[in-house]
Amino acid sequence: MTAPSNPRADRLRSMMAAEGLDAVVLSHPHDVRYAVGYHSILERWQQMEPMAAAIVYADPAKPLTLVIPEANLGLVAVLNRDDDACTFAEVRTFDMLNFCEVSRYIDPDRNGGQLAEDAAGMLGAIAGTCQPDVAAAIAEGLADHGMAGKAIGFDEHRVSARISGRVPHEYSDVLDFMMRVRVVKTPGELERYRKVGKLADRIIAHAGSLLHEGADWNDVQARICDFMVRNEVIPVDEGAMLFGGAYEADEFIPDLFRTRGNRALRRGDIVILETQGIHDGFWVDINRTAVLGRASPEYRHQHDVLRDAFLKMVDRLRPGVSTASLPAIGYEHLKANGIATPEKLLVVAHGIGLMPLEIPLAFPAAGLAGVKDGFVMEEGMLISLDSLYFGAKLGPCHMENVYAITAGAPEPMYAAPLELFEAQSEELGAAEPADAT
Repeated sequence: MTAPSNPRADRLRSMMAAEGLDAVVLSHPHDVRYAVGYHSILERWQQMEPMAAAIVYADPAKPLTLVIPEANLGLVAVLNRDDDACTFAEVRTFDMLNFCEVSRYIDPDRNGGQLAEDAAGMLGAIAGTCQPDVAAAIAEGLADHGMAGKAIGFDEHRVSARISGRVPHEYSDVLDFMMRVRVVKTPGELERYRKVGKLADRIIAHAGSLLHEGADWNDVQARICDFMVRNEVIPVDEGAMLFGGAYEADEFIPDLFRTRGNRALRRGDIVILETQGIHDGFWVDINRTAVLGRASPEYRHQHDVLRDAFLKMVDRLRPGVSTASLPAIGYEHLKANGIATPEKLLVVAHGIGLMPLEIPLAFPAAGLAGVKDGFVMEEGMLISLDSLYFGAKLGPCHMENVYAITAGAPEPMYAAPLELFEAQSEELGAAEPADAT
């Protein structure tokens, strides 16, 4: 048995009354992890149908419910080996293919050990009988707790449709609602992200240490991925980084958004050090700009102007301020300082957490409205401020940081300097590589 609830589930429950919901059934992996802390390798398979679910009732007397394959009871014991990472008051189980069926047979030659004992300790939390699939397990739980005829929110309409014959209910789509719940972090989530920030700083420092004239870009990316994995960060993909571009015969050749680098790095190349990955369920999203060799005075000036514009926008990361107001601040600063085509400044402020883009607007939120309409910041939000200048004459500059919104000044989650990074070269001397542990 674990803690019967947690601050995230309590926040969700406190917001359900305004929506008129008696219960919510969550089966999207992000929502399940948010509500109860459960996650497994199965979610990384990216199956179209859910491999787990959570049920949160508006009535606090009803149990916070975890719905999982029976064979994964041992996984919950692993998750909770050091603390209550996965919290629930009730477990509903189901069969997943024939994994669970096979696992029920006792192997006489194997001693279960501590893991088996920990899993057995959860037996008192299991309610009902093991059901043939996830939908049947959800339906049994809702029926047992008197939810027939009640207002129930779902983040997956198919689940609602599948159980409606057994548990008739008033359906609500809660995808947008769950984003509004999740975008404001609990104190525990903010503390977890501070640890993510320290890892992000180490990753970006390591990435910078790998840059030098003649370096193979694909090798650089592979070594960054290796560093991330060894430090318990899951890279977003095999690329790990964005490459900025270079000049060829006075023409700027952009090579952004994980296109394959097919030549060695040269002096003068601009490298966008953007890394994304996942640690403890939370996304790393940090960007800095590097140049191979000494930057020209003109490019350095451009970067410094962008940095100052960025800091002006950071100062507006306060409760009650709309993210829609930020791009104009950056544009006006670039324009006032004589930067060519300030309209080429891209500014996006977005929430971050279990997803890289958490925008508390109605679906679809990732269109133009995500920036033009924006959203009002609240205390406790984690905001990633992304600023990218696509300057055609001198080349791009990019920087991004994550900040916790507080009652006063925003708290930076990353400590890596915003200054332009000049990568090692014969002219500058070799940089010491970052610690890989």
